[in-house]
Amino acid sequence: MTETWDSAGYIASSRYRLAVCRYLSEHGSGLPSRIAAETDLAQPHVSRALSELRERGIVELLVPESQQKGRLYGLTDIGELAYERVALDREADVTVVEAGEFPAPELSSELQDAYGDALRAIAWCEPVQTRIRFFGQSLLDRYDEDTVKTLVATLTNEEAIDQPLEDLPVGTPELVAFAIDDVLIVRVPLDDGVKLLVSLDASIDVTLGELRDSCRRLTAVVLDS
Repeated sequence: MTETWDSAGYIASSRYRLAVCRYLSEHGSGLPSRIAAETDLAQPHVSRALSELRERGIVELLVPESQQKGRLYGLTDIGELAYERVALDREADVTVVEAGEFPAPELSSELQDAYGDALRAIAWCEPVQTRIRFFGQSLLDRYDEDTVKTLVATLTNEEAIDQPLEDLPVGTPELVAFAIDDVLIVRVPLDDGVKLLVSLDASIDVTLGELRDSCRRLTAVVLDS
């Protein structure tokens, strides 16, 4: 379960990896040139995505390594399961909002003061709607709507990660931290089924307990109203 979730999160965090896996899931296999042509992606992006996915055991080469032409790729068994998880989780209603539209503006301001440029995004995830605020235009340019929607849905999926942790002696987790590429994402469960996602540069030195306590303190008024 955990390996499948890790792979699903890795797929969901890149629109190129997502597009390549979607193509392979729908067609069974594919050549880099054909994938690029039918997904409207540049072939270097497709080749890089295939290489990344292969390193993670999500995609495999279906012809001998020595074969230089006709290099056909397909999803591994783990890749199939991971993409199925991503596909099932893509129903979230995600809206990108400005500072004043975020449900807990005080939280937004305090986190920005505390973490500065290391703060990438925060998301307020309700059962039927997610509102996300990005800090910096470059992040908006990096993640298109489809990728954001898929990533949020995957990170907030309870079955994917909570159930295995509930079986441990520590019980239900108070927060879960995810590391994907150069990003650290902390999921803080709040009341009334609301989850908060805080995205930071992975290199930042942060005390997760303090971050959790700040998030809960600054969102209490919103949840009580």
